[in-house]
Amino acid sequence: MQFDKTHIQIRNRTESEILDISLHVFRRFPLQIFLSFMVVAVPILLVNDLLLSHVLSLEFNLASYGSMSIVEQEYTTSDLSFKTFLYLQVLLIITEAPLASILSTLMLSKLIFNEEPTIKGLMKDARSCLWNIIIAFGLRRGVLIMMGLLILLFNYDSGSRGASISFFTITFIVILFVRGCRPYMLEIILLERPGRDPSKGMTLSQRSKMLHAATGGNVVGRSMFGMLVGVMFSLSLYGAITFFSISLFTESGTIESAVFTARWLFPISCWLAVCYTSVVRFLNYIDTRILLEGWEAELKIRSEAYKLEQRQQLGTSW
Repeated sequence: MQFDKTHIQIRNRTESEILDISLHVFRRFPLQIFLSFMVVAVPILLVNDLLLSHVLSLEFNLASYGSMSIVEQEYTTSDLSFKTFLYLQVLLIITEAPLASILSTLMLSKLIFNEEPTIKGLMKDARSCLWNIIIAFGLRRGVLIMMGLLILLFNYDSGSRGASISFFTITFIVILFVRGCRPYMLEIILLERPGRDPSKGMTLSQRSKMLHAATGGNVVGRSMFGMLVGVMFSLSLYGAITFFSISLFTESGTIESAVFTARWLFPISCWLAVCYTSVVRFLNYIDTRILLEGWEAELKIRSEAYKLEQRQQLGTSW
């Protein structure tokens, strides 16, 4: 590993610079980042479709809203099913976004130091952190809980479905707040590998508190800004993908199947935006370490120590 020779100059940057550099990183390593991201994102996309596709065929009892209610006047059953599906899909994708970027984060950590990682090697590295990831994101960040609530939507009782969606929304709000205050948990788990025994070193919770608490307002602000950029980027991609799909694959100039758009085009555009925001989050993590810990100077010191070690080994081999 070449600590003093990186593809990105290690120094403190503004948020606008990080967004710009993220695009340059994509241009420099498009296949590596995209493939490592898709290895995890595609299975998640299929699981989400399995959990949510039936929502498009749900029948809502509009009479329960009143004979002349706004809901009954403005929406049909298919309209409500369609909008409910999109709503649940967006919330689920935002919740699962860190999990989908596991391999792409590891890929970026290697590429930045001029290494040439393989997908197989990245998966091996990720497996060593699997338990911490399950605890941190599957349970504490509620990914498994959110999926469990979606399973309850298979119930034919409209009351239980409504309760499931309500709890789903409340859980999402709590998760969003927690993740906004602690956005770099995945990078800490994958790249720093903190232990579980406090006597042997800093634990995951201690390291997370140390990294996030010092610049809490800055961390939350960057998280909110990154989410806003991700939303705008996903909508732009959705519009572009839909436009090209209509232009290339239809004769009437309109999409005949709204179900196809909801089930595939919209989630794909959202996951592509997540891929970009994962790069932004990784660079924000590096920037935070530079700001708090002087990581730029640390890398230079480690580089000189590595060179000195190599010289000493060369001298003894003579």
